[in-house]
Amino acid sequence: MPSWATIRITLDEAAPWSVRIGNRVFEPVPVASFFGPTSLAGYALSRGGTLLGVGLKPFGWTQLFGGDVSRYANRVVSLESLDNGALALRHALADGGDVVTVFSQWLEARLQRRPPADPRIAQLTAMLEDPATTRIETMAEALEMAPRALAAMTRFNFGFTPKLLLRRTRFLRALSGILTRPEDSALLLEQAGYWDRSHFLRDSHLFLGCSVRDFLRRRGPLNQIALGAREKALGAAT
Repeated sequence: MPSWATIRITLDEAAPWSVRIGNRVFEPVPVASFFGPTSLAGYALSRGGTLLGVGLKPFGWTQLFGGDVSRYANRVVSLESLDNGALALRHALADGGDVVTVFSQWLEARLQRRPPADPRIAQLTAMLEDPATTRIETMAEALEMAPRALAAMTRFNFGFTPKLLLRRTRFLRALSGILTRPEDSALLLEQAGYWDRSHFLRDSHLFLGCSVRDFLRRRGPLNQIALGAREKALGAAT
């Protein structure tokens, strides 16, 4: 699904995998990779193997690496290009270390390298996750920023403009609900703020590259499993 940035580690070098994001195909995905924030669905092709990862919200990106994350939007790069300790992380995981412990130690070591991130980044993320936030002006007023300054901040730290971020959040909120509760689709679309199904369909083509019906035919079983696991762990599928 379109999402925030992600670090992904492939443990089996003999099982390369690829991913298509929009018109770009990344093949093979580096064994230690960084997926920038995405506004497009990613379609993966794999022949098996073990993949480990951790998602980074905008505050996490800023605190761990920093810089203009829009350079990596809808792209996949080697994690080594951001941190020369990437392969050490992969080796520690491949050697059988506890996943949570290894990731935590690696991330915490990097948290010490940079000054504290702008607290407005976390505030803005919380507003985006709140269904009540529907207007750019509301976000700008809450952060005491001019709309143009807000747009510059979100492109730099979030990867996209405020308008696209709001639109992506609304779409994912509606889509995840429909995928888990298809019988309530009309109500879910209304609650997400869509005027009608054609309005939702336009966003579907923007973010998925196809209609929801085609997406349901394309997606593999892991997508539904992941949505269920996220909802169980976090209280929401996205």
